Amino acid sequence: MSFEIRSLSDVLGVEVLGLDLSLPLSDEDFERVRRTVDLHSVVVFRDQARLGPEMHIAFSRRFGPLEIHIQERFHFRGHPEILIVSNVFENGEPIGLVDAGHYWHSDLSYMAEPSLGSLLHAQEIPERGGDTIFVNMHAVYDAIPAPLKARIATLQAEHRLRTY
Repeated sequence: MSFEIRSLSDVLGVEVLGLDLSLPLSDEDFERVRRTVDLHSVVVFRDQARLGPEMHIAFSRRFGPLEIHIQERFHFRGHPEILIVSNVFENGEPIGLVDAGHYWHSDLSYMAEPSLGSLLHAQEIPERGGDTIFVNMHAVYDAIPAPLKARIATLQAEHRLRTY
């Protein structure tokens, strides 16, 4: 399958044009996608309206075992590998995880071995809000002054999931 990879910025992200993830992807094309993820961290696949949950899961599994999010309440019906993220309320209750984008975070970073990433598939985008913003922490680290790098070199952090 022929597809194009185009840079989105100098430091982070590319978009893949002409690739329909609902169709079978050869091993060669998948390896090209995998290398692209490894090199650019954020990869945008546009125009994926035909991508159903089974195809979403099958494509994701090609990267390795999938994590099942602990918020079982917001698993997509019949597909616990998919977590619904939404700001929609029905009968006063959220239909998905509402606060997923309120704060800077890394998905499942509290795990002993954090996930490789997440495959987000936007179904409906609000006119306001709903943004997903990414940062290249490698580029941030590379840009900080040497004295600050030396100051933080021995620091450690612990990240735990806080449940309410």
